[in-house]
Amino acid sequence: MIRTFALLFCCLAACTGYSPAPVDLGAHAAAFAARLPDSDEIIAVADRIARRLPAAPGYDPRDGLTRAEARLLTLWLHPELRRARLQLAVTAAGKDHAGAWPDPQLNADFVRILEHVDHPWLAGGALGITLPLFGRSATETAVADREHAAAQLQARAAETAALDALDGAWLHWSAARMRGDLLQDLLTRIRTLEALALRLADHGELTRLAARAFTLERLAREAEQNSATTAIATTRLHLLHLLGLPPDTTLELIPDTAIEDRAGAPDHRRQRLLIGPAVQFAEHAHAIAEHQLELAIAKQWPDLTLLPGFGEEDAEPRALLGFSLPLPLWNRNARAIAEATATRELRAEDLRLAVEHATARLATAEVRLAGAAAQRLMLTRDLLPAVAAQVADGQRMAELGQLDPLLLLDTLTRAHEAQLAVIDAGVAEGDATITRNTLFWPEAWLPAAEEIR
Repeated sequence: MIRTFALLFCCLAACTGYSPAPVDLGAHAAAFAARLPDSDEIIAVADRIARRLPAAPGYDPRDGLTRAEARLLTLWLHPELRRARLQLAVTAAGKDHAGAWPDPQLNADFVRILEHVDHPWLAGGALGITLPLFGRSATETAVADREHAAAQLQARAAETAALDALDGAWLHWSAARMRGDLLQDLLTRIRTLEALALRLADHGELTRLAARAFTLERLAREAEQNSATTAIATTRLHLLHLLGLPPDTTLELIPDTAIEDRAGAPDHRRQRLLIGPAVQFAEHAHAIAEHQLELAIAKQWPDLTLLPGFGEEDAEPRALLGFSLPLPLWNRNARAIAEATATRELRAEDLRLAVEHATARLATAEVRLAGAAAQRLMLTRDLLPAVAAQVADGQRMAELGQLDPLLLLDTLTRAHEAQLAVIDAGVAEGDATITRNTLFWPEAWLPAAEEIR
């Protein structure tokens, strides 16, 4: 018995101990506030990421951060990607320990004979060892492997979504900057015309009512400029959040509205669609359901538990051997098997629906993209040249002394609206490109769980 208790003590000593790990929010807030995109640590990590991605540029934010450089920063510091790396570690831990044999179970009993005998105590002990006879451990391992593969796919999707979100945020911030620049240029021109109109009104060459139109236009555009400034600031803050940087980061961002298309050639899009994110998620879910049904079926066959042991009776040692084998007569894990079968059918339908939904989304995105591209082409090919010619004619008339301030104001505002329409069409085209990109994997990617420090 002493050896038994010694074995029990050794087992307890080998168990994992608990130690608390409180989160120091103050220290994290200070570290986050001090995070600089041009620090030596961030530059080193971004360069390491760039070497892992064939088409990635080098990272040097000291002359301004480009969108390509920002993608490297996003892969490391994006909030959702940091969480995805930890979530992947959860399934990796489950995968590493799946299918392990159950711990042995120590059984002991003591009996005292109430009659007067020389040896009134009977003692016995057995060590229960479960033997997985029907492959349940292998099936549990297969389920854990599939769950980890699905988590890896989720991590890859998180990276892709983070880069798509960065592209969209960069596009809208760049467009806000362009709108702000156009508005500032228009305001400069309006203020010049306003001063001219007031001088003409002072000399009686223009009515006060007509001159006041320039003042009203200036005031309206100045109010619009306030909204434009707010839009630029908020879109920049959103960008900094996606980059994992504090809001007060003083970093020059380089505007960029050219969104790369990763859909590939039209002839191959339907084939690539079947291996895209949405369909692959459904495929992994169906595979997990298959293994879970296999595991539920395996569990209806009980495992054999051997109970070798040692006893003592009448001061005589005795070797014991028992076994435990539940009989699958009534339960047979019927409920779990029925639910797993129905779940497999559900996941199979989800897989078929994923193909249908992805096909419909692709068709919609292509229609939107074609419409936006045609709109932008028409505006740049037809409207902008016509407006530019109108502005040039107005300037020539002014040079000849035949100035019509109201006509020139109308021309400038029309030119401004045309340029805004071109920017809006470019944003719509970029948004449609990003929407279509979400249906396809990028050519190269960085596994989120890999150590990149």
